[in-house]
Amino acid sequence: MPPRLPDDTRRAILDDIRAGTKSRGQIARDHDVSTTTVSNLAKADGIEEPFSRERTQKATAAAVADSASERAAIALETLKGARAALQQMLAALPEASARDAAVAFGIMIDKHRALDRYDADTQGLTAVDAWLKAMMGE
Repeated sequence: MPPRLPDDTRRAILDDIRAGTKSRGQIARDHDVSTTTVSNLAKADGIEEPFSRERTQKATAAAVADSASERAAIALETLKGARAALQQMLAALPEASARDAAVAFGIMIDKHRALDRYDADTQGLTAVDAWLKAMMGE
């Protein structure tokens, strides 16, 4: 039988469990104990369902929403930069050769078509959602 955990370690583990901000595995790593030890301490202290999947699922859903919001903000800034670059290019276009103007026009049309296909593709987000659900064991 392994030696009893020191009281300060036991107290720190229980504090982490009650805080509810770390996974069982993270608590075990932080205190250099097994996940079974963490679970046993929670049970012995009467803490009911300390590692409920519901809490993890809510946290994951919140993280996904935060990431989507951040991507949207980055996309908006990127589009603002693209608009400024386009304005500079269009201002210089009258001075460009016919060949350069045709190349610029072709690139703009090609990129517009690619963005249009991207905007119409809802499968990308669906694939991310499916991957996240698989990772969560749903």
